[in-house]
Amino acid sequence: MKVTIYDIAKEAQTSPSTVSRVLNSSSLISDEKSHKILAAAKKLGYEKRSIRKQRGRAVLSIKLILGQLKNPKLPLIYSVSELIQGIKEGLPENQINIICETSSEPDVLFANKKVGHIDAIIFAFTNVPKATIRHLKKLHIPYLVLNRAPVDQDFIGFNNEAGMRKLTKAAIGKRQKPWPVFLEMNPLHEITIERRQGFLMACEDESVDAPHIESLKDISDINSELIKNFKAQGYNCIICMNDIIASTFMVRALDEGCHFPEDFSLTGFDGSPIINILPRKLDTISLELTELGHKSGEWVRRRVIAREKELFQIRIDGKRLKGNTL
Repeated sequence: MKVTIYDIAKEAQTSPSTVSRVLNSSSLISDEKSHKILAAAKKLGYEKRSIRKQRGRAVLSIKLILGQLKNPKLPLIYSVSELIQGIKEGLPENQINIICETSSEPDVLFANKKVGHIDAIIFAFTNVPKATIRHLKKLHIPYLVLNRAPVDQDFIGFNNEAGMRKLTKAAIGKRQKPWPVFLEMNPLHEITIERRQGFLMACEDESVDAPHIESLKDISDINSELIKNFKAQGYNCIICMNDIIASTFMVRALDEGCHFPEDFSLTGFDGSPIINILPRKLDTISLELTELGHKSGEWVRRRVIAREKELFQIRIDGKRLKGNTL
């Protein structure tokens, strides 16, 4: 026999309307009462009804959690509006209510009581704290992580390793005697590790001896002294882990009278908005945010509408943008 909200209400000794709010992830109900209702639902074997039949007319509420905007570099790397547009295009048959926030702490995730029902959460360009994951699992709210690749969670990421490998090989192939250096920050970050690995694989592919890794503590480490050092040591192929590092290197090197690609070949990564204002067109890999949004829409169709339980994990290939710095 199918378990109803009335059965759960009777078991939890509360009203059917309260049960309905909890099962639909309302923040209006206390944690204590929510836990009691969810425990009763689990005990009775309640399964949330699929909304497949309402596919064409359902209004979906998606909470989009962005990386902290206090990070001044974030708008230079990603276009949030492009991502949101991609999500909407990925679900053309549904109306979507997207609520944007910049915090992923569990105690504030549902702090805005006017938000009410949330169908799913998408975390973009930010890590998800373990406490938040526990909170979401308790409330049975599906969530997706973008631009990260957690092993046991739904994610859509980019092929950082493959993209960097392709770009590095292109840069090395342009020089008669290449001596590459990889410029990075945050050496323990998973994206840094993936891109560094792509660089090292390309160097191995091209039989480059002793490729150099330069880890910066701060972007200000790219200064006159560093540029002169690189020239003195013979480095002529500068592979940067992202466009911000590449852009800073370009500007500092031009100030020192260097030329691209005569003195240095230079590459970035991300295809971020900042490359549009540089004095030279940078060779880079563009991360297609619209496609990221489209794939997010596919995740919503599978996980939220159809209630599929299979792990959803996708990696997207970046697009090579040819400039004039190689």
